[in-house]
Amino acid sequence: MIEIPVELGPRRYPILVGRGLALVLPDLLGWARGKKTVVVSSRRVWAMHGARLGRALRRWVDPDPILLPDGERQKNRRTLEALHDRFLDAGLRRDGLVVAVGGGVVGDVTGFAAATYMRGISWVVVPTTLLSMVDSAIGGKVGINHPKAKNLIGAFHQPRAVVSDPAFLDTLPPREVRSGAYEVLKCGILADRALFGAMQAAPPGLMGWRGIEVESAIASASRIKAEIVEKDEREGGLRRVLNLGHTIGHALETVTRYRRFTHGEAVGWGLVGAAWIARRRGMVSEAGFDAIASAVDHVGSRPRVSDLSPAEILLAVSRDKKAHAGRVPFILPVGIGRVVTRDDVTSAEVRRALRVMAGREALLSGVG
Repeated sequence: MIEIPVELGPRRYPILVGRGLALVLPDLLGWARGKKTVVVSSRRVWAMHGARLGRALRRWVDPDPILLPDGERQKNRRTLEALHDRFLDAGLRRDGLVVAVGGGVVGDVTGFAAATYMRGISWVVVPTTLLSMVDSAIGGKVGINHPKAKNLIGAFHQPRAVVSDPAFLDTLPPREVRSGAYEVLKCGILADRALFGAMQAAPPGLMGWRGIEVESAIASASRIKAEIVEKDEREGGLRRVLNLGHTIGHALETVTRYRRFTHGEAVGWGLVGAAWIARRRGMVSEAGFDAIASAVDHVGSRPRVSDLSPAEILLAVSRDKKAHAGRVPFILPVGIGRVVTRDDVTSAEVRRALRVMAGREALLSGVG
C-alpha cells in the first residue's frame, strides 16, 4: 500500500493506493467504527461490485447503499435534494459519516451533499475510475453542474480519506481508462517529466496497460495533486494550474451537454488547444507542442470537435467559473513539467486552436 498524506492541518487526510484496499475498508477506517454511516454509490458500480463490497462492509455498516443514476447529467439539484432526503431518512446526524463509492459524479455530488447537510458532515471517497482516483477524489472540490456551466455550484469540503483500489479498473471499459489517463498525462505536463515519459511509453491506446505501471501512475499523479492542494487549498492561485486543458475542455463538455465527451477526452482536446496557444506565442517549442499533442493522441482517439460551433465554445469559455474581472485564465505549458498562467488569451487564439484541434482528427490512431 502507498500512503500519500495531504497536509492541511486539522483537515489532514491520507490518500491510500493499493490493490484490494476496498475489501479491507473497515480496517483502514478504524476511527469510523461506531459512527452512523451511509454508503452512496451508483447503480452501475454496485451492479458490478456490490456483492463483493457488501460482504466486506457488512461487519461495519448497513451494506444497502443509496444508489444514484449514472452519468454527468445526474450532477444536478434533483440528485442533491434526493441525497439530503435519504440522509434524513437514515437518521444521519452531524457526527455521521458518508462513504462515496464510485466515479467522479458520485464523489462530486455526494461530497457536496455531505458539505451542505447539517452544515457539513464527514465523508470518505472510494473512487472506482482512474479519472476520479487522480482528479476529483483529491482536494475537496465538490459540487454539481448548472445547465449553463460545469461545476458552477459547489464548495470545498475535504474528505477524511481517499482509498484508491486499482482492482476497480479491471472492469472499466477501455474508453474510461483512457479518460482517466488524459488527467494522468496532464499531471506529467504540469510537474513530472518521468510521469510524462511513462505515459509515452505505455501501450498505444493503453491496451494491456496493467499492474504496477498503473498503480505507479495513480500514485504519482495523486502526489502531484496533493502537493498543489497543500499549498493552495481553495484555489487562490497555484491550484489553478490543475486546470491545464480544462478551460477549453469544460467548454466542449458544456456545448455538447455532457453527452459526447468523457471529461478526460475533453481535457485531452484541451491539452492540445493549450499547447497550440503556447506554441503560437513562442512559449513552447515546436518539438514541445508535438510531444504534448502526440502523447495525447497516444493515449487514444477522441470524439470529433470539427462539427462544433466555435462561437458556442467561445461563449462557454467566457462563462468559465474561474474568470475574474472579465478575464479567463488559461494554463499554458512552457515545457514538459512547467506551466504558466495567462489571462490575456484572445478569442482569435482560441479559434485558431480549435481549427488545429479539428485538423488533428485525421491524425488520430483510431484506437478504440
